[in-house]
Amino acid sequence: YTLQKIATTPYKTDAVVLETIQNIAKTDKDKKTRAAAITYLAKNADAKYLPIYQSAVNDSSYSVAAAGLKGLVALDAANAYSLAKKYSSDAKGALGATISDILISNGTEADFEFIASAYKNAPPSQEKIAMTDKFAGYLVKVNDMEKLKTGIGYIVEFRNLIPEQYRSFVDPSFKASFDKISKAKGAEVESYIKTMFN
Repeated sequence: YTLQKIATTPYKTDAVVLETIQNIAKTDKDKKTRAAAITYLAKNADAKYLPIYQSAVNDSSYSVAAAGLKGLVALDAANAYSLAKKYSSDAKGALGATISDILISNGTEADFEFIASAYKNAPPSQEKIAMTDKFAGYLVKVNDMEKLKTGIGYIVEFRNLIPEQYRSFVDPSFKASFDKISKAKGAEVESYIKTMFN
């Protein structure tokens, strides 16, 4: 909480403040505090913190590992992607969410099973509505028609879970996601989407 408050003050880039936060990120015994400090440093995208991020990724705490991975994304995206793939099979909590974000943003068609499963199994929430647009962006990269249709089906399945009285609020974002896919994939996919989403 205190770190969040500092981020809104003129002292957020003060050398003494950053040095103190760096020490917290390296040595604090409380995992949530360490994770918050690492997240704070990651927002600066300064390469001098790279060793902290690399060390944090291997921490036993999912929140610390997630913060380290977020820091790596800004400085070493290729390494962050390969680490995300490495840890994807058993990651939970904050680490699982961070890995999903990295794989959805940087994933290839080979990552489809993990990414589609992560999307499908995410609980219905405001976060999943936001995740839908990222997932649609990922589907644009998928060329296998069966996988593409499966992914579209997962989006429609989630949308249909939303009670009808709320759909007028969320349908524009679903439509924008489907339009993104249709525009990239052409008439066949566009007509498929129209049969699924009305």
